[in-house]
Amino acid sequence: MKALVDPMLYRNLELSENDGKLKPTAHTFKRLLDTTDDLSLHVRDLVVSGTRRGSTNVGNLKETSDHFLGDLERVIGKLHRLQSFSWNVRRPIPEAIIVMLEQDWPNITLSAGSHDLPITDTRLLYSPLLRSLSFCILNHTATVTATRQPEQYSKLPELREVLLRNPNLRKLSIEFEYNWIDRRVKWTGITANPRVLNLPLRRSDRLPPLQELTFSGPPETYEFDQKHCKMLRKCMDWSQLRRLDLGISCPQHFFEVIGNSLSSLESLTMGIRTGNRRFTHWQHGPLTCDDLSPTKAFLVSVCGLHELNITDLDHAVGSISPVILREYRVIRKLYYHASIDRNNAHQHRSPPYKYEWTPQALGMLRTQCRDLKDLTIDFPLVEGHWPVEHARTLAQFSHLDKLKVFVELGSDASDFSAAYHQDAMGTIPMPELNFAASKKVTEDLFTAVFVNNPYSSLTSLEVCFLRHLHEDRGQQYANQNSFRIQRLERDDSPSPLDGGYTMDAPGLWVDCNARTGRVV
Repeated sequence: MKALVDPMLYRNLELSENDGKLKPTAHTFKRLLDTTDDLSLHVRDLVVSGTRRGSTNVGNLKETSDHFLGDLERVIGKLHRLQSFSWNVRRPIPEAIIVMLEQDWPNITLSAGSHDLPITDTRLLYSPLLRSLSFCILNHTATVTATRQPEQYSKLPELREVLLRNPNLRKLSIEFEYNWIDRRVKWTGITANPRVLNLPLRRSDRLPPLQELTFSGPPETYEFDQKHCKMLRKCMDWSQLRRLDLGISCPQHFFEVIGNSLSSLESLTMGIRTGNRRFTHWQHGPLTCDDLSPTKAFLVSVCGLHELNITDLDHAVGSISPVILREYRVIRKLYYHASIDRNNAHQHRSPPYKYEWTPQALGMLRTQCRDLKDLTIDFPLVEGHWPVEHARTLAQFSHLDKLKVFVELGSDASDFSAAYHQDAMGTIPMPELNFAASKKVTEDLFTAVFVNNPYSSLTSLEVCFLRHLHEDRGQQYANQNSFRIQRLERDDSPSPLDGGYTMDAPGLWVDCNARTGRVV
C-alpha cells in the first residue's frame, strides 16, 4: 500500500518554518532522511514557507534559523528528483542552498513569493533558475513614516531591476496590498500621491518574455497610461504571453496599445467598467474605458482564448455576449459574472442587475461553443421564482464538465428568502435562505442534465445564491450561500438519476470577496 500511496501523497511537499523549526510531521521528516527509505525519491515539488506573520520571538531568531537551515539543507540533499523549488520565506535564501540548486539541478524551476520577500535578496532574485516571482509592492509589516519620500512607498523601481537582470523569468505576479494608500494617510496624514505606480521603464530596457502576468490588489492601482503602455509594448515580447490576469480592471490604453500583440494568449481575466468613474478604494487611479468599444475590440483581437474570466460591473452582457458568441468558438472555460458596482448602487436597494444571457443566447452558446467544458454564469429570478426557461436551456449543456450558477436574490421576497430592507446603520439581520427550495432547484438542475443525455460529462454543479448587505452607514458588501453537487465517478457508482452524487449544502451565508467585487 505504501508503494502506491507515497508517489501521490509526497509528490508535492511543503516545509514550513515556525520559529525556526520544520513543520511536517516528525514521522515524515524522519523518513526523508532515512537512507533505507525511498520516500525522498517521490518528491518533485518542494515549497519552503516562512515564519508566521507577526512573530515576536526575536531573541533566539539566529539559533532557530540555524536549526531550520541546517535541517533544510539535509532534506534538499536527499531530493534527487526535484523539479521545482519555491522559496516563500521572509529572510534571504542562504548561499549554500542556492548554490546547491544551481549546481545539482540546473533545469529546476525556481519560484519566489512572499509579502515580506527582501528586495535585498539579490542572490535569489537574480538567479538564472528563477522562473516565477510574486512581488508585493507594499508589505504588511512595513513601517510608514512621514519622513520618507513618496517614491519610497513603491517597490516598482526595484522590480524593474529584477526583471532586467533575469531574462529567464516567465511568470510574474505584481501584488498591490489592499488599502495601502488609505492606511498611509490614516497613519501619517500624508496626502501626496505615492509614486511610482508603474514600472519606470526606459527605451533601452528589455524585459523577459513573460508567459504569465498577473496584477492583483485594488483595481486600477497599476497605472496603464498611454505613454507607459507604448513603452511596455516596446520593452517586452508580448507574443509569448499565455495568461494575463488584470483582476477586475479595464485599462483602455492597454487594450488599444498592446491588444494586437497578444497573439499567443490563451487565458484572460479582466473587468468591464466604463465611463468617468473611479473605484472607491483608489481615488487617484486612472479612468476606466470611455465606452465599450475598446473592450469589444480587444476581445475580438484575442478571440483564440481557451479561458475567459469577466467580472462585469456595467452589466453589459447584451453588448459583450454577441462578441463571445461570434468570435469564441474554441473557448473551453467561460466565467461571466455581473458583479455589483458599489459606487452607483443605491445604499438601501439591490444593485440594478440586468441579466441579458437570455435562454436564446444560452442556446447559441451551447451550439456554437462545443469545446466549452467549464461555465460560470448568472441566473435571474423571474418575479421571485426560479427561471424555468433558463434552467431548461442549461440542462441541455451535456458537454460541460463543470457548471456554476450565480443567483442574485435582490431585496424583495422570493421563493428562496423573505424581503430584506436594511436600515442606515446596518443592524437588521438578513433573513435565512429557504434551504429546502434551494436544495431542490440545485438537484433538479443537475438531474435534468442527465435526463436530456444519460451520457453527459457533467461532474459538478454549484448554485450560489447571492445577497447584498449593508454595513454601518449603508456601505454594501456581499454574502453567498452555495449548494454543491459532485458526481460519483467510480465504475460501479449508480447513475446520477439514481442518486449517484454527493451534495454539500451547509445553508449558511458566507462573506464574498467584497473588496474586489469578485465572488469566488
